[in-house]
Amino acid sequence: MHNEAQQQELKLIFNVPNTITAIRIILSPVIALLLCFGEFLAAGIVIIIAALTDALDGFLARRLGQSSPGGVLFDLVADQILFLPNLIIAIAVGLFDRTDHLMPWNPYPFAIVLIGASVTMLIAIFTYIWKRRSQIFDFPGPTKIAKAIHWFWLAPSLLAVLAIGPDLLLAILMYLAIIYTLLATYSYLKKGYYIFTA
Repeated sequence: MHNEAQQQELKLIFNVPNTITAIRIILSPVIALLLCFGEFLAAGIVIIIAALTDALDGFLARRLGQSSPGGVLFDLVADQILFLPNLIIAIAVGLFDRTDHLMPWNPYPFAIVLIGASVTMLIAIFTYIWKRRSQIFDFPGPTKIAKAIHWFWLAPSLLAVLAIGPDLLLAILMYLAIIYTLLATYSYLKKGYYIFTA
């Protein structure tokens, strides 16, 4: 395949959307520190701001015609940097413990599935970058089901961090996140398995 996207050099240009993506990365350690110090309301507010940058950078990239292969990968990496360490910290400080009576072995099913999906995405990205040094091919775009995955991750995280909503609602959102993540990860791996085999 020799389309225009493939012919572009895989580099990162700090245009407007990529700068907004960089802000999301900067906000990740801020959230981590707030969680560690028990400032959960402030952490929740920053999480919402970070999530909004995720929607904004993609919109601006399309609107300004500044989408690029490097920018797409940067956005994906930023999502994992925002999500992965802060989920681990939220679990470590016990923010999901209130669903112990509603989820067997809580929070391990939730944690293992979501963290596993995040790590798998990072492995796929860095495998792609490594292989692209010697051969040109596209990184797979998200499947339809995978496009909304971060909102399924965001909802239970916000309820847990802000300590809002009944325990049952948080448990339902955690179960939905598990199911959706498994489906989205399967669909993405089915579409992009060639990253590992190319």
